[in-house]
This record gives sequence, C-alpha cells and structure tokens, in this order.
Amino acid sequence: MSERWKGIITNCAILKYFALICGFCLAFGGTALADSCGTEAPYGWNIKNPPAEDRQAILDLLSRYAWTIDERNAAAFAGLFAKPKSSYYEICSTSSSILKLTLDLGPESPDDLLEQMKIIVKKLETDHLQTRHLVTNTLFNVDDTGKTVNTKSIVLVTLQDSHSPAPVLDYSADARATFVKGDDDTWRFQSLTIHADYAAGSVAAKKR
Repeated sequence: MSERWKGIITNCAILKYFALICGFCLAFGGTALADSCGTEAPYGWNIKNPPAEDRQAILDLLSRYAWTIDERNAAAFAGLFAKPKSSYYEICSTSSSILKLTLDLGPESPDDLLEQMKIIVKKLETDHLQTRHLVTNTLFNVDDTGKTVNTKSIVLVTLQDSHSPAPVLDYSADARATFVKGDDDTWRFQSLTIHADYAAGSVAAKKR
C-alpha cells in the first residue's frame, strides 16, 4: 500500500474517532442540546431596584448558590429553589440548552434537580476537583408587586485539582435569574439560567 493511501486511511480513522467522541459528548449532555434556553439573555437592562432589605437577601441567595456547589451540598442547592415544578436550574451554551433540571420529578427522572446535583457534586468529589463560583456585577429589575425580581450577573468558575498549584478558569457566564418571595417572606430561585460563554462542545460535560 502506498504512503498516500496509508495517510488517507489514517485520516479517515481519525475523523471517525473524532465523530464518535463528539457523539458521546452530545449524548452525555442530554437531549436538551437541541432546545433553546428557558431564560433568554438579551443585551441591555432596565434597572429597577427592590428595597434594600430584599436586594441584600437576593444577593445572599446568589452567594449561597455559589457556596452550595463549591461545598458539594446538593440538598442545600436544591433548597434554594421555590417548590413549584416550574422552578428550574439550567446551563446553556452560547446557543442551546445543555442541562435543565426541575424540582420534585423523582429519582428516576434524568431531569430531577436534587438527584442530578448529587451526581454532579459526587463527580467533583471523586475526581478531587474544587470549583469556585464567583458571582458579581448583579443588576436588578423588580416587578410592580415587589414579589418577583429578575437579575443578571457575571459568573466566573475556576477549577483546581489536587495536583495543581493554582486554579484555572473553567468557564465564564452570563447568569439570568428570577426570584420569587414566598408566603414566608423568603426569597428563592424560580429559575436560574447560566449562559456559558463557550460553545456546546466545551460545556456539555461540565454541568457545574
């Protein structure tokens, strides 16, 4: 066999292997890859701040979102969301939904918020990975009732393993959230959508 044909066959094998890997990543990311994100991230923002006490409570909730993932506490993370089944946590690429998890679907559902977060944080623990979620530049828009607030924030996630002397940037994102104030006067997420600044292939397997 000539060297030319050997090269062609080798290249074909590489392309076939690459396609297989891409297919695996898409499958791992779930069927939601073809779906649009539940909460859009348009440019611009109309600022309408809630009262200072509510504003601080919502900022605390965003901080708790970061800490519960970094401390690998799936139950505490799920507890940040309002009980209706319309509440959800979502990670998106620059164009498509990667992951959308909803409360109280049950342990048999691949989209159950609590059960899937247990898997995600267990993977971090098993691989000895430490995330740090940094939430900043939050803007607010409260509705006329004072019981629903929309926000947009910048999220930076760093990642460090047990062998690295310093963390590396995992991904950056535009985070859009809707908060609702319950009958107990406690603010919770109705939705949290993380619009990662990378294409689907880069974030499909992260889910964090």
